[in-house]
Amino acid sequence: MGDGTPGRPSFAARFLALNRTVGVVLVAVLCFGMGQQLWEPLVPNFFRDQSVAAGAASAGGLSGAVLVTVGVYSFLKNLINAACFLGGGGVTARLGDRRALILFGWLALAGYALFLAAPTNWAALVAALLILSWDPLSVPVTFTTVAASVRSERRGLAFAVQAVQKRLPKVIGPAAAGFVLHHAGEWAATPEEGRVLGMRVLVGAALVLGAVALVVQYRWMPDRPPEAAGAPAGAVWRTLPGPARRLLLAEVFTRWCDWLVRDFVVLYLVVVRGVTLREVGLLVALQNLVSLASYLPIGRLTVVVGTRPFVGLTFAFTAVFPLLLAVTPTGWLVVAFVAGGLREVGDPARKALLTDLLPDGTRARAVGLYWGLRTFAASWAALAGAALWATLGPVPLLYAACGFGLIGAAAFYLLVVPRLAAAGRPAPETKP
Repeated sequence: MGDGTPGRPSFAARFLALNRTVGVVLVAVLCFGMGQQLWEPLVPNFFRDQSVAAGAASAGGLSGAVLVTVGVYSFLKNLINAACFLGGGGVTARLGDRRALILFGWLALAGYALFLAAPTNWAALVAALLILSWDPLSVPVTFTTVAASVRSERRGLAFAVQAVQKRLPKVIGPAAAGFVLHHAGEWAATPEEGRVLGMRVLVGAALVLGAVALVVQYRWMPDRPPEAAGAPAGAVWRTLPGPARRLLLAEVFTRWCDWLVRDFVVLYLVVVRGVTLREVGLLVALQNLVSLASYLPIGRLTVVVGTRPFVGLTFAFTAVFPLLLAVTPTGWLVVAFVAGGLREVGDPARKALLTDLLPDGTRARAVGLYWGLRTFAASWAALAGAALWATLGPVPLLYAACGFGLIGAAAFYLLVVPRLAAAGRPAPETKP
């Protein structure tokens, strides 16, 4: 498959913009992503189940305490992610891609081991923070790896392949977890004891997957020299070109659209729409399958027509998704989730555009700063979402999310696209 240096890669490697370094990153993304998806998507409904079991909510209702719990959980998750994005860029810049990715992998494995070794609430909380940190910490590594080993006009395709690897666990993981937990509840003395045991089995499987990823990284990932000793965050911010800063502003609005409702969608479907959990799982799987099916074709098209058209589509579909959730009849919710899957149609193109905009010498730190600021700005959205649901109801919450999405789309088309054109960034040339 090659190591990013000149050689004779296979047709498949050329077609998919693969080399050895990118391939190792893909293995890590797949293994750690699958491990996370075996448990993380179940958390919001778990809070409701716990509340019902404790008598704090009715089986068919949703208490304010549950809304607050989900909002606080989502807020803390984003806050931790923001800190990890900022820290991940600096660590990657100091250690280099290989050592940084291995270090982040060990942190996740430590979280899984802690969960298995100390089954208490405080241990589970610390473990979850360690496990969830892998994804944001590793983002700067994926950017610098692609930038260092893939030509500019093929970066959209390389990010599309990575997106497939990240999306595939989101199709398989929740379905597998639901199957395991359902049957584990039948094998133990009580369903609750069975599900606790089932969750430990899932975490153990995630630990094994993470260990496999680490072995692959140790064995095959080349060690590239780190960036030069870095400037502080303020200096890195000043290196960001105008289009990147405006893109950040547009993304903050569209992230508010997403995070206002993201961790409340399952509760909305189950409690308000009366959709069964099995049907929810199928809808979520459909959404991720639509995203997955779009990545490679769109990645190939970015080589020909450039990235901007597809980035704009991402902003548009993100705004439309919560509106469709609010107005689509229950029997036609599949339409809303197809649109939800198309939100990701421009994600690889957006990453490729951002990679091209960021300066070479500070790319890892710039990616971490960009992702960190964006995530920190959006972290408050879940708290606002909980408050809106509690005071106005779920449907006004969905309309509010759509409003933020429309502002983000307008910011992209009115503020970002003209600056890209003024900067003279044409669509990439087509090369064999």
